Amino acid sequence: MTEAARQLSPTPPTRNPILWGAYLACSWTWCIGMFLPALLLRDMGWPGFIIFAVPNITGAAAMGWVLKTRGDSTRFVETHPTAIWWFSAITLAFHLFWILWVSNFIRVAFQIPGTHLAAAISIVAAFILISGGVLRRGRAPQLAMALLTLSLGVWIATFCTPDVKEANAALISSAPQTLAPLWMLPVMLFGFLLCPYLDITFHHARQQLDTKKNGRLGFTLGFVGFFTFMILLTARYAGVIAGALDGTSFVPIATPWLAAGILTHILCQWIFTVRVHLHRIQTIPGAPSRQPLLILLMVLSALLGFFAVKLPAHSGLTGGEIIYRTFMSAYGLAFPAYVLYRVVMARKGKPPVSMTPMWIVIILASPMFWLGFMERQTIWLIPGMTLVILGAFLRRANSPTLGKK
Repeated sequence: MTEAARQLSPTPPTRNPILWGAYLACSWTWCIGMFLPALLLRDMGWPGFIIFAVPNITGAAAMGWVLKTRGDSTRFVETHPTAIWWFSAITLAFHLFWILWVSNFIRVAFQIPGTHLAAAISIVAAFILISGGVLRRGRAPQLAMALLTLSLGVWIATFCTPDVKEANAALISSAPQTLAPLWMLPVMLFGFLLCPYLDITFHHARQQLDTKKNGRLGFTLGFVGFFTFMILLTARYAGVIAGALDGTSFVPIATPWLAAGILTHILCQWIFTVRVHLHRIQTIPGAPSRQPLLILLMVLSALLGFFAVKLPAHSGLTGGEIIYRTFMSAYGLAFPAYVLYRVVMARKGKPPVSMTPMWIVIILASPMFWLGFMERQTIWLIPGMTLVILGAFLRRANSPTLGKK
């Protein structure tokens, strides 16, 4: 462990797998989990949500089973620090872009009266003030449990009023019945099964869950339990978000306190994810030297988010959604390809595949992924995924086993 990691990793006040499960669920409730289900429900209905949810939950939970000891996690971080740093850096840039972009239509989605809006802003401001000190004292799991409780309350509240029912019904009924979810499933499996190993917050949790049993329990509770209801909450307000995004089928939330509660959930979860990644990225070996690069990424992402609504639409997608899907390509293609070529293919005495053939395959597959995600001709994702996986296995078959001539 580096000196920076030791300074930022005080002895945790708890190794309770329930609390660390809450930490994992909240750190993984990104601008993906809080937004992508709305797009998938709009484009594919419930089959789209299922192909997102099942690989996501399964892949994230599996990391606690695959990395059997905290030493396994420590060695992984020390072996792949550059890829892990880029994962956090792109994640932070993605969040900054997203919050600036959605701020243009989230005010339409949640038409909150002044008094309720002031209450929501007060809670968010308090969370910002409290979260920094809590993270420095190593009490992120306790903060996550409090945040999880807030989100659970909002989820329950969506069933106590009829506000979201009409918007969700309109969203689902408008979704075309196609084979798109079937063609997209391999990419969802590829991304969500492999990306978790590059998330530094996951490694932080695994290293604090000091036994095999606690590691498995924490990750299983965190994702099969806590994270599942987080994305189910997204499905509850998906109709409102998607309707505000395209402006064609918008149904506002009539109950002010419910609208304020959903907005508070979104903003606090966003803050938590950004905070923990900013905190943990400093522990990655070599992170201080990359600080100027991180700042540059943040500036560029802020500009993209600010001007996203002015960008031209394409193939029925707004300019902002095109950029959102471009960010998603990092988690659907680039990062999982790294794990496949550099980690999975290096098992059983084989050397990792070099970066050059990996990038060649990514470049060759990119047009097919563009057709699949931007042009929404999802059948193109099948040859794209076939190329990525076939390239990895062909390179591995031609690689000598370490220790043998």
